[in-house]
Amino acid sequence: MKKILHIILVFFAVSEGNSQVNLVPNPSFENYTGCPDDWYQIDRVNNWEAYKGSPDYYNSCGSVDSFSTPKNLIGNQIPASGNSYMGFIFYSKENLEADEMIGTQLSESLIIGTKYFISFKVVFKYNNDFWICCANNKIGVRFTTQTYSFPPPPFVNNNPPPVNDIAHVWTDSIIDDTLNWNTIFGSIIADSSYNQIIIGNFFKNSTIDINDIIPTNGYSYYFIDDVCVSIDSSFAVNYVYTGIQEEQLNANFNIYPNPIIDYFQINQIFTAPYDLVIYNMLGQQLFQENNITTNHKIIDTSLFPKGILFITIKSNNQIINYKLLKQ
Repeated sequence: MKKILHIILVFFAVSEGNSQVNLVPNPSFENYTGCPDDWYQIDRVNNWEAYKGSPDYYNSCGSVDSFSTPKNLIGNQIPASGNSYMGFIFYSKENLEADEMIGTQLSESLIIGTKYFISFKVVFKYNNDFWICCANNKIGVRFTTQTYSFPPPPFVNNNPPPVNDIAHVWTDSIIDDTLNWNTIFGSIIADSSYNQIIIGNFFKNSTIDINDIIPTNGYSYYFIDDVCVSIDSSFAVNYVYTGIQEEQLNANFNIYPNPIIDYFQINQIFTAPYDLVIYNMLGQQLFQENNITTNHKIIDTSLFPKGILFITIKSNNQIINYKLLKQ
């Protein structure tokens, strides 16, 4: 098995993608059955499961400042795309069983002898309040035909993947960037009809390198977004999920123009009070106004920095998210 790996610094961009060539369902964790309001709620994410431990789900519709995006209990991070990401432990100093894994069934099995390209985005977070200590390498992917499971507490009848120093794609570099999403990218030639993908750390502690930022703490923690498996290398390495605008933009609201220079306008067909919040690429709040009742609202953006603006509208217990490019 030959490992091919690159790490790429990812900045936000408005781009188009062809989701038909991505074999990973719900690759950016945007499709869900409920908004997160506590730890370990991967069961609210369509398609994905906990294969080991208790991974956490974050979504802009989640509990404000707790399990929302961009701001939550772990830190402040805008999703690589859409409104959601997962977060979980990749390394534990003392307890090997504390690390976590997530997995999903691919939309179709890999074809033996075919070359596939794999990518996913990660960003490191450390937080002394949650015993997060360090960044690590060996973050990776394993394909399998075996079904694994890790039921909710009290965690009985567990069947997690083995930690045996075997992965299909992984990084030898320590990822300790706490601001920018980094893409882990590699390729395999399928030697089996794999039908599941697992993300996690499959290596024993003796083979892992760490950057121990808070030595008295015990775990590493990363956010994960935009998972892709494709036979197209260019598509995989540049993968950005773009379906969220079409899926969640309520027909009652129309936001234009895009791109913008000095202003944008929000029109709604049926008058209903709504709250508006605007963030920049760093997750910093640029604007907030509550209880807007007009059908036509113009927002002055002349003093906003150039780049992607993240728009959140809350109305009638619904959350609508949108991205605008400020030029």
